[in-house]
Amino acid sequence: MAESQTTHLVLARKWRPERFSELVGQEHVTRTLGEALKRGRIAHAFLFTGIRGVGKTTAARILARCLNCEKGPTAEPCGECAACVEIRGGRSLDVSEIDGATYRKIEDARAIIENLSYRPARDRFKIYIIDEAHQLTDSAFNALLKTLEEPPPHVKFILATTEPQKMPETILSRLQRYDFRRIPYLTILERLKDLARREEIEAEEGALRLLAREAGGSMRDAERMLETAMATAPEQVTEAAVASSLGVASRTTVLKLADAILEKNAAAALAHVRELKSRGANLESLGRDLLETFRNLAVAKLPASDADSPLDDIPDHEVTELKRLAAGASSRDIMRLFRLMADSQEQILRSPYPDLLLEMAVVRMASLAAVIDADELLRAIGSDKTAAPPSSGTPPAPSGGGASSLGAAKPEASSKEQPSGARRLRVEGEVKADAPLRHEVQDDSPRELPELRDFIRGRRAALAGFMEQGAGLALDGDLLTVTARNDIYVRYLNDNKLVIAELASEHLGRAIRVELATNGAAKLADAGRVTIPLGGNGRTRELPSAAAADTTNKAAIENAQKAIARSKPVESTRETAPTPPAMNARLRAATPEERQAVLADPAVRRVFDTLDARLVELRIPNLAPASAKEGGGPEPK
Repeated sequence: MAESQTTHLVLARKWRPERFSELVGQEHVTRTLGEALKRGRIAHAFLFTGIRGVGKTTAARILARCLNCEKGPTAEPCGECAACVEIRGGRSLDVSEIDGATYRKIEDARAIIENLSYRPARDRFKIYIIDEAHQLTDSAFNALLKTLEEPPPHVKFILATTEPQKMPETILSRLQRYDFRRIPYLTILERLKDLARREEIEAEEGALRLLAREAGGSMRDAERMLETAMATAPEQVTEAAVASSLGVASRTTVLKLADAILEKNAAAALAHVRELKSRGANLESLGRDLLETFRNLAVAKLPASDADSPLDDIPDHEVTELKRLAAGASSRDIMRLFRLMADSQEQILRSPYPDLLLEMAVVRMASLAAVIDADELLRAIGSDKTAAPPSSGTPPAPSGGGASSLGAAKPEASSKEQPSGARRLRVEGEVKADAPLRHEVQDDSPRELPELRDFIRGRRAALAGFMEQGAGLALDGDLLTVTARNDIYVRYLNDNKLVIAELASEHLGRAIRVELATNGAAKLADAGRVTIPLGGNGRTRELPSAAAADTTNKAAIENAQKAIARSKPVESTRETAPTPPAMNARLRAATPEERQAVLADPAVRRVFDTLDARLVELRIPNLAPASAKEGGGPEPK
């Protein structure tokens, strides 16, 4: 009784393609091989690469039949001769299928090489099909190098692998390579429908679509999952049964979850996730399906076009549901949800707690506040409403900075009625409807000193660009007032104050002094420097300060002035005003004893320690000849 029972064959083996015309999804490979067979341009070694289940081994067997068929070599084997029948059944003596993962050592490669010298037993070629060829060891590959390059005329090699990058380049260069692609979704769906018809099984189209989508481009995986579904539900293959057997969510459930998220119903969205988890659904697959759904919603918001769309592979009733969901949400909200789900999916794939991450991601997306566009915000506020009074948000006007106010907005600008063409605010993130209204003061002041700005731009483009955004200019006689529009510009402008003075002097043809004002008030620009007089000759010196508070140390500065007055006149090379050429001629470098005498003074030492400064260079006037000529006395000590 047991002998009368036929052995059951799975769908992948029972309905294996026997001709290149039956191999679906790889037309670029079958067309090339068919033309090579017709023209007689047949290589001695082939390499078939691609993911699992796309037809590499099947194509190798079909090629072997084409080569050894009695009517061949031909692109269409007869399928009736002894060679075709034996190759299809795996019993041919001249066609050897070798598992590269099992026979991977150098001894196995030597056995192949030793058998190459023997002629085929009956057929035209001796063909070696090595599956999973990347599993061979380096020694085995090295042994096959010469054989793969110049095999005997009656020998053909066909290597198949899923990871060609693991094979040596010396081997790849000796093989004619064919890359097998992922099989398209619609091609897999048509193949499943054909198999269901051959097996006389009633299957819902939704179930077959779910199988085709979960196959991921692998025909063998799709046939295996169909076999499982047929065993689970022998009478009818339903979408619910397939989803349960595969541990995935049906398309209807995923759309319900997306609908709950868009409706801001966090409780319902969480309930859907927990229900799927209790039924044993794969949460990683659920996250991917939800991410794909948001992608489809974004595509559904786009205008119709003749180009290929991801929605072309989706049934009409599902497209209708997607368009209904997309109509109630803005494109911006859908893109935000997609981005949040994409970030969450990356964490789910790496986390040991994918269920918790997915639940909280769904709750967060369902609780996310909508984003209001700037145009929508202006329409909601109303363009005819007046702005707040000047005291609420208008900064004070500068009180001292030259003849004109620099960089400050006009006080009456905020009290006027806001025009319909007002400058719109840039809105990012979430906008709360009950938040206080923010008024922006329009700066309608003219562009101050445009000629000077253009001159600075020609010499120092970076400085001019910074001043364009952060500084106002006003000229009063020989005083140029630079007003910082914001506190963040103060330090940069203060560091470049001397550069601005030099450029302004060069442009105007006279000596120009620069003063820095902040926040519209007439404050001294020397936030980081202290200017002290050097004796009674009118010369001054600028000392760097570690902090603004150090400039208030008046006692230390007065002591330094007294100490310098008692000693010989000291002048630094860093001066606020240019030194006349005649005076420069009488200056000489100080001796080490004179430098030490100045630095030994306790008051001067305290100033240098307080201001964290050091004496770089010291020069004193050379007054010895003049004193001797006038009074005849010795040189002053």
